[in-house]
Amino acid sequence: MKTGKTVNIEPPAPKDDKPEARDPMGRPVTQRKSEVRLGREVQARIGQQLRAMYDDVVSEGVPQHITDLVRRLSDQDDGAA
Repeated sequence: MKTGKTVNIEPPAPKDDKPEARDPMGRPVTQRKSEVRLGREVQARIGQQLRAMYDDVVSEGVPQHITDLVRRLSDQDDGAA
């Protein structure tokens, strides 16, 4: 005789009596595995590569349309004050 009901044959997951830990933003806190640290040489090399990459970006300067936009917004602020 079929009743049309679904039967769960797996045992329920064990419940912890402790509430789940949350960070200040309300997200569940996960346990970190052992911490891996980079050596000073690796950190220095990463720093050199990042500086080289960002120095190129900084040396490009600000595009003219962005400069114009900032100027117009600044003029609007001056007129509103």
